[in-house]
Amino acid sequence: MESRARRKYASMMLECRYRVETLRDFTSGKTHCTYLQTTIESEALQLRKLLELIAFSSLVSYKEAYYSVRSDITKDWHAVRILRKIQSINPEFYPVPIDGFDRNGWHKLQGGYLTRKQFERLYDKCGTMLHSQNPFSKGKSSLAFHKKVPEYLDRIETLLSEHLVELAESRELIHVISPMKEDAPIQVRHLVRKSIQV
Repeated sequence: MESRARRKYASMMLECRYRVETLRDFTSGKTHCTYLQTTIESEALQLRKLLELIAFSSLVSYKEAYYSVRSDITKDWHAVRILRKIQSINPEFYPVPIDGFDRNGWHKLQGGYLTRKQFERLYDKCGTMLHSQNPFSKGKSSLAFHKKVPEYLDRIETLLSEHLVELAESRELIHVISPMKEDAPIQVRHLVRKSIQV
């Protein structure tokens, strides 16, 4: 596997970390955007960008597909359609969260992380927050979204902290250790397929 693809993946995980840190600053009150509504909209934007990074990070080994999907995302707000496009290129794009391994294999997490279904719902919720609300709408308030942001962040951190992912085109599997803590090293390791079971 090209070391360039691994470096690019690590770079995207670093960007995820910056966005997580920014969101933590919003949720802790360390920073804000003057008004609560504009803070909530900023949270929605950062969450959406974070989800996009997760969705197409597995395409770093396939440059043409990567740029094609990025272009599509700028035109489409619907998570299911975007994920379908990525899945058509790389069926195994979604990270598999783990907690280390032993002689019996990888310890796949059974819960507590952002599932693909939750990803789809959250992406669409973020899109809703980024549009002016219809005054006649009976939808959930932006305050309800704001209160859930810490939970979303916890789930995303659990998903990304340690995971396996298959890269597009190369069909190479990588093991990623990416703590969402400042200055913690990000490691991306190539795995030989015959020696792993996911």
